[in-house]
Amino acid sequence: MTVFALVSSVLFTASGVSCFVGPDMRREFTRFGLDHLRILTGALELLGAGGLLVGLWWPPALRLAAGGLVLLMLAAMAIRARQRDGAWLILPAALLVGLNGVILAASLRR
Repeated sequence: MTVFALVSSVLFTASGVSCFVGPDMRREFTRFGLDHLRILTGALELLGAGGLLVGLWWPPALRLAAGGLVLLMLAAMAIRARQRDGAWLILPAALLVGLNGVILAASLRR
């Protein structure tokens, strides 16, 4: 589970930073009509990434972070489906739902 949490933390750190400075992410949020949520989304991704790391020593943070990231990525999947994006564009969010779902499930068994 530690490796999964580390991988997820790195991915969400990259994505969170991209929400703040990435022109591609800015374009995507504009396309979705959600420009006003880009900075909040980036902050939540960075908070979740940090929570996964803290959670390696304090399990309640791991549960909260993994659960929150699952919800965030489920919302991302719904938004992409609403835009009629293909499965290839929905796949990264779906994989992150699965990865963080595994982290959450494992943390609940501790």
